[in-house]
Amino acid sequence: MGVTGCARKTSTSTGQYFLGTSTFKGNKVISDSDLDALIPQRPNSRFLSLPIFPKVGIYQFGQLFYKKEEKQRKVIEVTQNYQKESRLHENNVRQLEKIQRRYAKKLARAQKRVDEGNFWMRVLGEAPVYYIQSEVVKNAEKMQKYLYNNGFFQNTVTFKNDTTFKRIQVKYFINENRPTILDKINYQVRNQMIDSLVKSSSKDAMLISKKRYDGDAFEEERVRIETLLRNQGYFGFSRQNVSFLINDTITKPKTDSLFRTVDVNVKVSLPAKEKNPVPYTIQSVRFEVLPPAGLPDSLFKKDTVYSQGIEYIFADKKFAPRILDTKIVVRPGQLYSQKNERDTQRQLSLTDQFRFVNYSFDSTGHNLKVHYQAIPLEKYQVSADVGLNVIQIQGAPGPFANLSYKIRNVFHGLENFEANLRAGIELVPGFVENGGIYKSQEIGLNTSLTFPRLLIPVRSFRNTSAKYNPRTQIGLGYNYVERPEYTRTNVKVAMSYSWQPTVKTMWTLSFIDLNILNTTKLQTTFQNLLNELFEQGNNLKYSFNKSFVSDLNLTFVHNTNSIIGPQKNAHYFRASVESGGTSLNILPGQEKWIRNVFGDTLQFYKYLRATVDYRRYWPTGRRSSFIARINSGAIYSYGNNKVPPYEKYFFAGGSNSLRAWLPRRLGPGSAAPRITSNNLSIEAPGDFLLEGNLEWRGHLAKFFGDINYALFLDVGNVWSLNSAAPEDQKLKLNTFVKEIAVGTGFGIRYDLSFFILRFDFGTKIYDPYTSKFVLDKLEFSKLFNRRQENFLNVNLGVGYPF
Repeated sequence: MGVTGCARKTSTSTGQYFLGTSTFKGNKVISDSDLDALIPQRPNSRFLSLPIFPKVGIYQFGQLFYKKEEKQRKVIEVTQNYQKESRLHENNVRQLEKIQRRYAKKLARAQKRVDEGNFWMRVLGEAPVYYIQSEVVKNAEKMQKYLYNNGFFQNTVTFKNDTTFKRIQVKYFINENRPTILDKINYQVRNQMIDSLVKSSSKDAMLISKKRYDGDAFEEERVRIETLLRNQGYFGFSRQNVSFLINDTITKPKTDSLFRTVDVNVKVSLPAKEKNPVPYTIQSVRFEVLPPAGLPDSLFKKDTVYSQGIEYIFADKKFAPRILDTKIVVRPGQLYSQKNERDTQRQLSLTDQFRFVNYSFDSTGHNLKVHYQAIPLEKYQVSADVGLNVIQIQGAPGPFANLSYKIRNVFHGLENFEANLRAGIELVPGFVENGGIYKSQEIGLNTSLTFPRLLIPVRSFRNTSAKYNPRTQIGLGYNYVERPEYTRTNVKVAMSYSWQPTVKTMWTLSFIDLNILNTTKLQTTFQNLLNELFEQGNNLKYSFNKSFVSDLNLTFVHNTNSIIGPQKNAHYFRASVESGGTSLNILPGQEKWIRNVFGDTLQFYKYLRATVDYRRYWPTGRRSSFIARINSGAIYSYGNNKVPPYEKYFFAGGSNSLRAWLPRRLGPGSAAPRITSNNLSIEAPGDFLLEGNLEWRGHLAKFFGDINYALFLDVGNVWSLNSAAPEDQKLKLNTFVKEIAVGTGFGIRYDLSFFILRFDFGTKIYDPYTSKFVLDKLEFSKLFNRRQENFLNVNLGVGYPF
């Protein structure tokens, strides 16, 4: 293997030239993104891809009045003040904690100014990145090692530099040569029991004959064998006991000479101190709830309780042992299992009761004593937040406030009670008078009680599901909305079950979901508008009848996205089936009883509804990715009026749908946009939805947070399945393709980690209403004029669209 290169100017080594982009030539198997990830140096950002570096200029401007010595003295000053204040309160534990938290923030800020400079340098600017040939040589060497680790033993990597406008671009030339293939894989295990375990699990092996040599697969095989044996009680076994012997000095070329092969010997050694290892057994389990953080044990009287062979020790806060028993799967008398060890910690962490849970082992012979220690969270928690609601169609903001209250461990069985009070004022467009903005007031109170188990009579299933993070949530809510046109209330009672068979999958069953909707005031002119819309096929009028809505809902989610860490290949799948009015079919007399309680005018709904949402994520670089999504749903209504609740309809258009159309205004089918007699645009509900989205996401700049961009393509529509609907709204095979809307656009997203503000700008490509391609109708002088046949639609959202 060899590394060579050439530089046009020797002066570049002194740092006079900016580092340009890196490109790769000749690689056929290893992708550019994998090679690019090996290069730590990133070129400076430019203005519109021109050789202009505004951030570097700002950084150099900040350097003119930056004095590092002053910032270093500030770090020393903060440290001295912390030590002085700590000595004054050395006998007060709580005060010491407050002082430590306060000075930790001060010290971090002071040190950041030393390391990264002043505001101009740290926030607005960007330190210049110069070309250094020695670093390029190191990058080429890393690529060689990476290629070798991926089976290309005879690879070569060279590079060449091109100088353009004070920038040096580096071209890496990759010659992978013949890959190396694994041939025979032999396992050498001296212990008979361990040998049988390894051989019986060979179907799960990471090293596979006839596959290309992959260094990562060797480490994965080590982890696999370690996990296998530790789950079978071999507590002292480590991945370090697994080694490999590869005959890379004598490779065997095949007759076609396109690749070479190697044999692999996998040696599984025994722990150093054990000549004849036997599985470890759990001798005892102790679970101790410590006092709140910072308080000494001497202030609390400890209670000890024994349950299911586990010793529970409580200080200050008590938890029901019978509930903790369902979370602790490590039991005395069982063989040690790494899986049980980690499942226990995970189950305890998911209860939202403990600040942290640690565990330790004390081994005597081949017996283990397990000791769990947990610090509880605060029993009472209050949080509040305020913000602005923005109605997208008119862009008029209105304030809102949320107040949340939580009580943990309500009945000492790890239950959580939550109450959320929300009050808001929205400035919304009027239904009756076009162009008017009116005040809408909303007050909502929602309460819930969550149990960390399934409250069901079938005990066997309840016990089986205990290890799947089961939850039962009982909720009660009230919502009040007052607008100029109407006043409406909603009382909701709900009960749902959820459980997670794996960390990637989740099931939710809404067993009870009852809503009583009541309109206490309805403006006459608004009633006339509802009647006018009904004649056009819009069933909005039913939403303002006094209604009883009940449904049964089952939802399944499979998500391989990582919550933290770098982007990876992942997918998200969600499927939901909902049956409305099911109990009315099973117990027909129920309807009469409900009418006697709430009145004869009560309206009932019966329907079946299903949705499917699938998303696929492909990372294409360090900060770029490609996402594809398909979303579909259908609803079938039966019963008296044969219409579903308005909220159960499907809609197309808006910030999470087809972004070139106004929210919920696309379709159905090729129907004309719904406009009232006073030129007011109305929502377009449908019974069937099909939409797809493609989106490319990348990084644009950094300013306090990350400024990202997106390019997207949206397709889809909604259709009516009602036989009485107009022909242009119905779903028909012969017109289906012509009625699929197409839109495109770009987006800007401001990512502050805890909050993502999103602006998406969409424009139409194909409009099913006119059956025309309308991209050429976009006039730059009238980009935002919604009266045009095509315009640039602005979507404001929080978070990513999918």
